[in-house]
Parts: sequence; structure tokens; C-alpha cells
Amino acid sequence: MQEQQGLRTELKVPWMLSIAWITVVLIAPIPCMADESGLKTNVAVDIVGSGASRRSEKVPTKLQVREAELSFYAPIDHVFDGILGLAAHQEAGVAHFEIHEASISSSKLLPSSRLRFGQFFLGIGRLNSTHRHDWPFVSAPRVHAEFFGAEGVSDTGFEYATAFPEWAALDVSVGIGNGWTFGHAHNEGKKPKRPTHYARLASFFGLPSDGGLQIAANYLARTDSEGMRTVLVGTDAVMKWREGRTIPFLIQSEVWWREIQSAAGEKSKSFGLYIYPQANVMGPLDFGVLYDEYRMLNLKDATGMAIKKSEHSLAPTLSIKNSEFSTFRANYTWQWMDEGKKSFRVSNSFFEIQSIFTLGAHPAHEF
Repeated sequence: MQEQQGLRTELKVPWMLSIAWITVVLIAPIPCMADESGLKTNVAVDIVGSGASRRSEKVPTKLQVREAELSFYAPIDHVFDGILGLAAHQEAGVAHFEIHEASISSSKLLPSSRLRFGQFFLGIGRLNSTHRHDWPFVSAPRVHAEFFGAEGVSDTGFEYATAFPEWAALDVSVGIGNGWTFGHAHNEGKKPKRPTHYARLASFFGLPSDGGLQIAANYLARTDSEGMRTVLVGTDAVMKWREGRTIPFLIQSEVWWREIQSAAGEKSKSFGLYIYPQANVMGPLDFGVLYDEYRMLNLKDATGMAIKKSEHSLAPTLSIKNSEFSTFRANYTWQWMDEGKKSFRVSNSFFEIQSIFTLGAHPAHEF
């Protein structure tokens, strides 16, 4: 029986990938050849390999297509724009083909405003509002994976953003989603007592020599169907300089705090951050180091005494960005834990390699 289940799982992966491939090869070129309304297509493929310095169940020695994404986007008319993003991705050896984004938006309906309606990745933080194949490193930091999932939080809802006068250099966005599920899920979930709602206040500052700094404060909350309330508060910052298509220096960071309160009133608090500085070595070669930290803030032992426990990782990362359409990346990650009086005890180490390529025009990023 187990062998039959394993065979079905192995067969499911190529079937799902075949569907995605047929979609890309047969369907994607049709709008490009026959449609003159501005419809554009983009295919992004993310291939990742990993292996541990010693045998580890958490880090398999494997090369796989982690994600393949197909996007259609274009003006709907003189007021609205639309986007449809379909993605096939791997989870526990099984490929899933699903909708990532399907939304209608406008920056012309109201003055100095942007509206978005449909399914999309929530506009909070830096990584959550950016597709995984556009991240500057291979895998999600622990704080992002723990609070938002390996990819990010996507939901169906409405988002409104407005820009203050130029002298104020402020941008405010608020949104509300179904909240039936939170994070990446393959089930419908249940109707929450309070749906997912969030807000973001961002500011941008120009720096000398074509540099810029964007910093933002974020808030998100929801109460699920069982009465468990989740509150997230965080800040993110990105600073970079650009020379043509080259980024000589980049530093990106997020800091998040989370409180989960059960229906019975019990609270769990945690905190996490990451920081990623990156510098251009020469030509297409970039070198960066990802540091991340995750802490449980109110752990107690059987006697009620507080327990200090935190997890850390350090990942030197080498990237070769041959063009805006192809990137090759490799890193080596050390993970360790601080617990009580024991500190800097290496618990795991592993390497990752990555190849990302895109076909077709890619939607522009804000910053």
C-alpha cells in the first residue's frame, strides 16, 4: 500500500509539471502573436539545489524546479490594469499548480491613489510583497518563513494606497482580505471572526549618486474561526545605489514582532529579524551575507522560570547576474542556537545553489 502511494506521488509531480509546461509552450505565445492591446506575458523559473555537510532530514540533497510562474498583465482599458499569475511549485515532493495573483488595479480612478482588488500577495514588508524569484538571496529567512510562510501571505481582498504631497515623502496603504487562511495553504479554511487587515506607512529618501532609501512601518492582525488572535508589527528598510543596470551596494532588512493570543487568553510572543548587505565585486558578480535571528520571548520551564532561546543563521551568498533575465546564486549557511548558558553551538550547516531565468517582459518593480 505504501509503495502504491509513493508511486502515485511520483506520478503526480510530472503530470502537474507537464500541465504547467503545456500552458507555457502552447498558450503563452498566442496573445503575443495575435493581440495588439498591450497584453504581455512573463515566465519565471526558479531552480534550487541543496545539500547538507552531514545527513539531515531538513535539508535533502536534491535539485528541483522549486517554482515556475506564468504571468499575464496588461491595461484592461484606459482606467484599469489587470494581472493573472499562475504558479507551479514543489511541496514535499508534490507539485501544485495554482493561482498566485488575479487582480484588477487602477492608479487613475482617484487622484494620488492606487486601488487593487482580487487575489494578491499582501502589500506589507519587503519580501512578502515581492515574488520569491526576485529576492536577492535563495531562501526565506527564519522570521519570514515562521510569520508568513516560505513564499508569503496571499489573500483575496481589497487594498487602497495613497501618496502624500511630494514634500511629505509618505505613502500609506491599507487592506483587508478574506482571512479564511493565513500563509500558504491548499484548503479553503474557515470563516474568521475578524478577517486579515493590515496597514503600511512608507517613506522614500533620495541619496547622492543615484542612491535611495525606503523605510516602512507595518501592522497586520486577524482572529481565526477558533478565536485565536494574531498581531504582527514590523519595519522594513531597503537602501541601494544604482549605476545603469548594476547595483554597487544594497542593504535590506526587516524586523518583526508577533503576538498570538488563544481563545483562552494565553499569549505567545516572538521576535525576528534579518539583514542582508550586498556589494558588487565586479561586472555581474555580487557578494552578500544574510544574517537572521528568531526568538521566542515568553518561554518558561516547568517551574515557571523564563527560558532564553534564540536561533541564528549566517549565509554568505555569491550571485552572478548575467542580465535582468538570468541569475545564478550559491550560498553556504551556518545555523546555531543560544539556549540558557549554551551559546553559539553550531547545529546545522548546508549549501544551496540557484538558477533563475525569465522569458518575456517582467513587470517593473517600485524600488
